Amino acid sequence: MRSATDPAADLPLQPRAPIERPLSAFEYYHASVGIDRVRAAPRAVTLVIEGEGADFEPDRWREALAVASAANPGSRLRLVGGWWRARWTNDGRPPDLRFMERCDWDGLSQAGAEFIDAEPLSLQAGRTAELILINRSPRGRLIVFRFLHAVMDGRGALHFLADLFRALRGDPPAGSNAGFSDADMMRRLGPGKAKSELVFTRRLTGRPRGKVPGYQWRRVFLDTDGRNILARVAAIKAAYFHRHSDLPALISVPVDVRARMPGLFATTNFCNALLVRLDKGEGADIFRRRLQAMIDNRMDLYCPRMLGLLKVFPLRLLDRLVSGRQGDYRGRGAVDTAMISNLGRLDSSEFSCGGFRPSRLFIVPPFNSQVYSLLVGMDDRVELVLGMPNVLAGDGRFDDFVGFLHDRLAETESGGGAPERLADRAVTVPVH
Repeated sequence: MRSATDPAADLPLQPRAPIERPLSAFEYYHASVGIDRVRAAPRAVTLVIEGEGADFEPDRWREALAVASAANPGSRLRLVGGWWRARWTNDGRPPDLRFMERCDWDGLSQAGAEFIDAEPLSLQAGRTAELILINRSPRGRLIVFRFLHAVMDGRGALHFLADLFRALRGDPPAGSNAGFSDADMMRRLGPGKAKSELVFTRRLTGRPRGKVPGYQWRRVFLDTDGRNILARVAAIKAAYFHRHSDLPALISVPVDVRARMPGLFATTNFCNALLVRLDKGEGADIFRRRLQAMIDNRMDLYCPRMLGLLKVFPLRLLDRLVSGRQGDYRGRGAVDTAMISNLGRLDSSEFSCGGFRPSRLFIVPPFNSQVYSLLVGMDDRVELVLGMPNVLAGDGRFDDFVGFLHDRLAETESGGGAPERLADRAVTVPVH
């Protein structure tokens, strides 16, 4: 039990805590992106597990989904009301199950992945997540978990899937125990104010070129042991950016704040993004020290009150303000140079059950305006998912950066240093 002097004393941790509350500013923002101008649908994120084993038995998985959903009210959220009155209620549908005997998607890029978005998700209808089981694909058996970002972040989705596999193994689920929001926690535990510094930057690959709307992504398999991988990739991105600009590189790093409250389990959004500056010539050690200093000063818990003003705007109007025009993002300024989300190193046993053995896990990046990358390790394998708007990826720039990344990683491999301290804190799902 927390003492009365604990700033989080009024944030109770209650097993299967119901979620009946207003949307936080971060949740409202995610609910808006893409709903009007770019895709005419709320922003969805997709987590994919590749593996081998016996054919999936849909009825068994439906039963496990019901168990995991019952223990995690955040998997059943439904949006009611709008603007200032927008609220969550947890009386929505649990995640649906879609079964496919086979698909031809190789899981390496967006080519052939159209089937993932075939069934609509809806915040208002309360169908906010879906599990797709695929018996046969070029990458083996696939478990595809698709969810709306307004209701879950990457760590939240992993927590839900871990509970799903617990149910499949016959173990009790961990469940969720937080009915409060990320903003509630940040207001109570975060610093009262932050030192603000207006810094201008540009995109990783330079100015937008062309007029082709849309977004592309691909997986990049890294030949590395994964040590200090977040800082090393950040420094490589900054070095690439500084080939064509002398401006500071601003690397956005989403950070999981659940660890700030021991015993907190939640599927809902509990991450915040930090902007780490790297000037020309600065490398991985400086990035790591600056990021750690921000964590030590609790900047990952800073939530400006003015963010609440986002809820002045209806969702569709907010989307018009923050999303790119027709999805090409030519007219939008650069808030950051690039974003790096880090899932850390995952244990394959958490996502195993009788009849299924995972080999790799990755996240399909959500359609957005950023140069986005996601780092993830499973057991001894490390890979990166890289996404860019077409206007930043064209003219060979996507391939050029991937080649630069491989070359620089090879150069720094022997000097990796100590294991990454922040490997379990930086999260996959972007805030931008």
